[in-house]
Amino acid sequence: MSESLPAHTRTTQELEGRYIETPLHYYLGTESGQYKPEIEVCESELKGHLILRGDPDCSSFVQGVESAVGVKLPTEACTWESNEGTSIYWLGPDEWLLITDGGMEIELEQRLRETLTGHISVVDVSGGQTLITITGDSTELLLRKSGGYDFHSDHFKVGKCIQTNFAKATALVVKRSESSIDLVIRRSFADYLARWLLDAASEFGCRVTREA
Repeated sequence: MSESLPAHTRTTQELEGRYIETPLHYYLGTESGQYKPEIEVCESELKGHLILRGDPDCSSFVQGVESAVGVKLPTEACTWESNEGTSIYWLGPDEWLLITDGGMEIELEQRLRETLTGHISVVDVSGGQTLITITGDSTELLLRKSGGYDFHSDHFKVGKCIQTNFAKATALVVKRSESSIDLVIRRSFADYLARWLLDAASEFGCRVTREA
């Protein structure tokens, strides 16, 4: 693998006078392969992540989530819904992941708790996860290297999400378009997966970029 040195520019945000960094800030600008990068890996900057649990058969729960979040609750397995700032991903029959703009997760959690009644759970897991977007015409070929799940476009369609093993790590894989996917991973896997992606995508050319 031909790999350039990481750029010194860091992906940071200032919070109450302290600088916090994304797990992959030190990979910004890193490239692999001998060709013009065809695959781009971009880590979203410090998003808010909430795990929501409730009863999808309860109409007041479903309507309450949509009222509080502004996004329809996906009740079909392995699907997701989004608006401009927030996405909801189906994780299981009574479990969803909400990802919103960084800094908005506390307000969103409060709205959910104020709106929803009955047996529900909302947990902030922002500090333990990160979101990576992979784009490029060879994204599907890269996905096929990652594990045993069938990522062929006839099976893994746009609008679908799946929790699976990705390069021996656990991940939520989200199909945004035919040439773009999101990976939601644990922070502890971030360094390993960045190295794996740079290596596995080196035949196409790969670059780690800043979020637009």
